[in-house]
Amino acid sequence: MNSENKTSASGERLVLPELSIERLFYLEAVLHPDIPVGDVGRGGLIICPIKGGFFEGDKLRGEVMNFGADWNLLYHNHLDVVDTRYLLKTDDGAVISLSTNGRCVMTQQQAEASERGEFVDPADYYFRQHLFFETGSEKYGWLNSAIAFAVLGIKATGEICYNAYMVK
Repeated sequence: MNSENKTSASGERLVLPELSIERLFYLEAVLHPDIPVGDVGRGGLIICPIKGGFFEGDKLRGEVMNFGADWNLLYHNHLDVVDTRYLLKTDDGAVISLSTNGRCVMTQQQAEASERGEFVDPADYYFRQHLFFETGSEKYGWLNSAIAFAVLGIKATGEICYNAYMVK
């Protein structure tokens, strides 16, 4: 495509706002033991039921309820496609459904170390997710239209930890 096709009919590019993000919360999810489903033809499927946890930020805080799970599709090239469903309950009683879709890439050595309960520094692997919120709460209804993502890590004790952000 040449540069003539990159401009509007008026010949000028539209000036767009700069991207900015706002930190929503820090989250820790405790998981029940994994449920290995096995090779499903595209990779190995492991389901990790959610036991509980907490989240806290300036605009919302509360508990991760004992409900939902992480569905992990592990490809042979060490790509983990993560699809999750969480149920959050704020400290003022609102219920928020959180669905995520993301990717975790670790070397085989990192994955094995993590499974043995050894700490693997999140700066040394890639774990990111899109976050999708749904709530009927008027107070937190702004989450329904939020574009959000998270940077994740795994503690040596197995908790999944998020720093969740919203694109403003």
